[in-house]
Amino acid sequence: MPDPTARDRIDVGPVQLSLLNLPAPPAVEETGDRYADGRPLTWHLVFAPRGPLVLGRDRRLVRLESGSVVLWEAAEPLRLHAGTSAGSCPVRALVLHLPEEAVPLPGEALRTVAGRPVSTGSGPAALLASFVLGLATNVPSAEERHTAWLGTAAVNLATAFLESETALLQGGRTEPGPAEPLPTCAQPTASASDLLLRGIKTYIEHHLHDFDLSLASIAAANHISLRYLHHLFQRNGRTVGAYLRERRLEHCRAELSDPTEARRSVCEIARRWGFRDPAVFNRTFKSVYGVTPGAYRRQRLRS
Repeated sequence: MPDPTARDRIDVGPVQLSLLNLPAPPAVEETGDRYADGRPLTWHLVFAPRGPLVLGRDRRLVRLESGSVVLWEAAEPLRLHAGTSAGSCPVRALVLHLPEEAVPLPGEALRTVAGRPVSTGSGPAALLASFVLGLATNVPSAEERHTAWLGTAAVNLATAFLESETALLQGGRTEPGPAEPLPTCAQPTASASDLLLRGIKTYIEHHLHDFDLSLASIAAANHISLRYLHHLFQRNGRTVGAYLRERRLEHCRAELSDPTEARRSVCEIARRWGFRDPAVFNRTFKSVYGVTPGAYRRQRLRS
């Protein structure tokens, strides 16, 4: 892995990667937000391959031990300095800069996990950290045509990690901190293909309203072949088209059951979720739920 003596910021498709070596305290490294001035903000995933590392200023300080990662909020300047126990060795930090528009998670969810250090010893955090360390080593020599794919993979892995942390907090569970041993019965680590599939499903969820969403466009947006896209879904016993149709129908069904959507016509709801042809929507809905959309709405609103 490279050992830069100064900040080295690399463009990797939709993201950027900063490689930092901080001398012993009290050296400080402050990164500006290139997405300021009305452009999208940037979230920062800060990794400490060699710590300790301290982020923030004044009363908002977060200590990051070796082998841990933390999400830093987009609205706050990213100020880093070496921890007091760093000794004479330089503290190494890696920062993955994620434009807000590239992360398919709401800002409210991201803010719940921001500022909470997480061990990179297992699970999505381990996969993400390993990938980012690999980027730091190999991106400078990678072919330019590959960097967009690598950047998209980084976004997908980061999304999987952040979504898993959000789920942990929402479920009221806790995860061992950086200094705590992992439980002996820890869950198996998700594979890279599982994380990629999760990222693709997130992409589909955010583009259901798009009439032009197709298997080819999904594959292209995630920088994989159409054949591999089919392979990922077939491992779970379903086709991509079936999953896409299922998610659109489920959103339509929910809105047809919602009294606050009663003024919106069935056709409007169908078009809102990507069904261009009302006749096709009626047939598809009836084949799944056993009744027409209009009949379903009447039954649900009466009850």
